[in-house]
Amino acid sequence: MLTRLTIRNIAVVEEADVGFGRGFSVLTGETGAGKSMIIDAVRMILGDRMSRDIIRTGEKKASVSAEFSFGSRVPDTVRELADKDGNLMLYRELSSDGKNLCRVNGKTVQTAFLRMIGEKLVDIHGQHDSRNLLDPARHIEYIDTFASLDESKAEYRALFIKLKAIAKEIKSLKIDEGEKLRRIEMLDYQIAEIEAAALSPDEETNLKERRDLLANAEKIAGRLRAAISALSGSDSGGALEAINTAVSELSTLSRFGDRYESYNQNLRDAAYTVEDVLASLENEADSLDVSPEELNDLEERLDLIYRLKRKYGPSVEDVLSFLAKAREERAAIAGTDERREELTKEYAVLREKVWNKARELSDSRKKAAARLAAMIEGELAYLDMPHTRFSVEFYDQEEEGPIQFHADGIDSLEFFLSVNQGESLKPLSKTASGGELSRIMLAMKNVLTDRDSIPVQIFDEIDTGISGRAAQKVADKLWTLARGRQVLCVTHLSQLAAMADADYLIEKKEKGNRTATSIRMLGEEERMQEIARINVGSETTDLALSSAGQMLEACRARQKMLLAESEKQ
Repeated sequence: MLTRLTIRNIAVVEEADVGFGRGFSVLTGETGAGKSMIIDAVRMILGDRMSRDIIRTGEKKASVSAEFSFGSRVPDTVRELADKDGNLMLYRELSSDGKNLCRVNGKTVQTAFLRMIGEKLVDIHGQHDSRNLLDPARHIEYIDTFASLDESKAEYRALFIKLKAIAKEIKSLKIDEGEKLRRIEMLDYQIAEIEAAALSPDEETNLKERRDLLANAEKIAGRLRAAISALSGSDSGGALEAINTAVSELSTLSRFGDRYESYNQNLRDAAYTVEDVLASLENEADSLDVSPEELNDLEERLDLIYRLKRKYGPSVEDVLSFLAKAREERAAIAGTDERREELTKEYAVLREKVWNKARELSDSRKKAAARLAAMIEGELAYLDMPHTRFSVEFYDQEEEGPIQFHADGIDSLEFFLSVNQGESLKPLSKTASGGELSRIMLAMKNVLTDRDSIPVQIFDEIDTGISGRAAQKVADKLWTLARGRQVLCVTHLSQLAAMADADYLIEKKEKGNRTATSIRMLGEEERMQEIARINVGSETTDLALSSAGQMLEACRARQKMLLAESEKQ
């Protein structure tokens, strides 16, 4: 359960630190005191998307922390996250620059992870949940939750997604025959043109080097001859002859010291190197046999490569890549008919599986729908709507044409309602009033309670549009619901406040010329004053206080009666 909530700088709430107990707790206070801010703080710690506007004016950041304690009864959904004592601490900080800081038991996590955990810990029912009841497209979700179809639906959706992918591929293969022939003709031309060129990746670089060499052959030959003459010499001798003379002279000095032998060896090595270089230069000079035909062939080849690059890519590598892709596309088009036939067979087999799974889901829904309707009617009868009839209507697809699948199967359904005796059933979205909708939502929550393991339920003004005896019935239901889990409720009704196990007052005060909202748990005397205020306003009288005290006593008696009835069942 949620044992502590700490809030810093959330709108008008400067600082609040409150502990919650088991059972049914209410949050009360004057209109505008900031009750919605408390709910917003809870939504924030559960990972909901929050605007920076929620940060208190003048502050740089806002934060919320929530502590959940389970003892030895940690829900399976969060067992791996709780510490050894069964505690789970959530923390979230929102800065004015938009940055989020989220932690779970001190470990930094992403907001999405916090949201995933929050969905397993707390279920908040607000006005938007009632709007879901008015949206027929959402009704199937309630049936699936009631029928515990999550696993079956996941299996169906995996098949459905695969079926859609195959259908999409089949559609992409349905190319117009004329367009197909035109495309093949174009690809054949492009492939033949590139293949005829017989390109290699490094060819262009090598060709350019050879062309530049031949274009400057005369200059290069002159330089080579000069270098050869300098090394080999002509009449006056060259570098190689001079080195050999030095070697001869030094060879007679080795007996006068090892250093002379070292000099001599270095010069012999130099002579070998000069000989190698000289041989290479002579080979280079001999190879410079300039042929005008070769130079012309080089230019033509480079021109061909240039034209191919203009058509198929900025580099030879790109041209070769284009060729590979063209070959793949040509092969794919050529095999279109075979692939389409293969996929069509696969589609037929898979469609049968999807149909069987969808029909299985539909059968489960229809069986569950009858049970859900009966249970909802029973809940509503208790909530002072005794003549209400509730049903789940399934819309059959047109008999003509193929069955249409969607993400939830083949079913389209809607909740129908009749609240007065003798009236026909009509769509809930067009029938229920605000007060009726609140009770229907509470009935739905109560029926679905055993289908989930969420330990904390929060109701934000579930009492909208109800009063009197109906309000007391709602209070009874909330208290009963809280026997199996923790229930928090924002309310303006004294019946709910009196029936609660604890009342937390949210009040707005002036602090340092600024408005600040605080929250605190009320003692027994303060609870009587709060119930009296709810009943008669701020000017409470002794009679109002006495009446509030009687309400509290009556509710304690009702709690004992409800507990005794539940034990008999």
